[in-house]
Amino acid sequence: MRVAIVGMGFGALSAAHAAEREGIEVVQIGPRHFEYLPSLAKVLSGRRKPEELRVEPKLRWDHVEGLVDKVEDQGDSVRLRLSTGEVLDADYAVLAPGAEPWVPVRGVNPLYRVSHAEAVKRALDKAGRDARIAIVGTGLVGLEAAGELAWTREAGLSSYKVFLLEAAPVLSPTLPCERVREVIPERLRRHGIAYFLNSLVSEIRDNKIITKDGRTFEADVVIWAAGVQGPNIDIPCAEKGKRGFIMVDSYLRAKGCRRVYVVGDASSDSSLKMAEEALRHGWYVIKHLLGKKREPYKPFLTRERPFCFIALGPRDGISIMRRVVITGRLAPMVKELLERIMIKWARDAKMRPPVPI
Repeated sequence: MRVAIVGMGFGALSAAHAAEREGIEVVQIGPRHFEYLPSLAKVLSGRRKPEELRVEPKLRWDHVEGLVDKVEDQGDSVRLRLSTGEVLDADYAVLAPGAEPWVPVRGVNPLYRVSHAEAVKRALDKAGRDARIAIVGTGLVGLEAAGELAWTREAGLSSYKVFLLEAAPVLSPTLPCERVREVIPERLRRHGIAYFLNSLVSEIRDNKIITKDGRTFEADVVIWAAGVQGPNIDIPCAEKGKRGFIMVDSYLRAKGCRRVYVVGDASSDSSLKMAEEALRHGWYVIKHLLGKKREPYKPFLTRERPFCFIALGPRDGISIMRRVVITGRLAPMVKELLERIMIKWARDAKMRPPVPI
C-alpha cells in the first residue's frame, strides 16, 4: 500500500510516522521545513528568531518538494498533480496542507506562517519603538501577538501603543470556554492593551483604519489575525464549505471521496483547530484506512472540552482546562515546554498524538 501525504505540519508528520510504523510506503509532498506556528508571536518581540521555528525533519521515507494543485480520487487509487506538472499515484491521499490567511482588505500584515512573522517584525522595526500597532482579531493569535508586544514595552524594549479590533460584540468569540471571556478584559487592561468591539474593518488608507460604521483608528502597523480559509487545492470529488474548508465525514474522509482524507486546519471537522488535535487526526486516518479504527473519529478537544494555553508574553497568560481558567505564569511555561517537545519530535520525524485516539 502506498499513501501520499500532503503537507509538512503537525497532521502530515503524524500521519507519515503512523504509516511508517505500520509498514506502509509513504511519499510526502510539501515544503522541506516544518514550521512551529504556535510560537509565531515570539518572533514579533525578538524572543525567537525565525530560523528557530523552522525545522528540517529527518524523513525516513520519500519526499517530493512542491505544491499539490489537484487531487483526483479514481475509485481504486488517487492521482496527485503538482504545480511543476509532475504526477504521483497512490492508494490513498492524506491532505494536511494547513489553511491560508483570510485577508479581505489591503494594507495589512497577516500572521499565520513564519514568513508572515518575519514580515511583521520588519514592519515593526521600520515603524520604530513608538509605533502604534493595531491587531485585527481577538482569537488566540491576536491575543498572543498583543501580549508579546505589550511585554516589550513592559521590559523597556519599546514604547509600543497596542490595541485590538474585534468585529464581534464580544472579545474572542471563537475561543472555547465561556469563562475565558470573563478574564480576558482584565488581563488586557493589566498590560495596557486597549480593545474595541463591533469594529469590522472595511479599509486601510493613509495609516488609518476605517471600520464599516465609519470610525477611524490611526496605526503605523496593522497585524491581521482575523481568521483563515481553506487551501487552494482542486479536489473534484470533494465538497467545500464556508471559506473553502474541505468538508469531511465522521471518519475524516473528504465528503464525496473514497480514498482522500483531510486532517488539521484544512478540514471542516468540529474539533478545535489546535496542534494537538491535528496530531490525533493524522494518526487516526492511517489506522482507519487500514481497518484498525472502525469507529468514527472522536475529538479530544472541543468547545465543550477545551484545553488551551494563551501566553501573554513570557510572564503571564490564560490557561483553559475544561471548565477551569487559571491566569498567570502557567500558560507561558506550558507553551515553552510544548515548543521544546514538539520541535524535537518534528526534527526526528516522530510526531505522535499526546493523548490516545
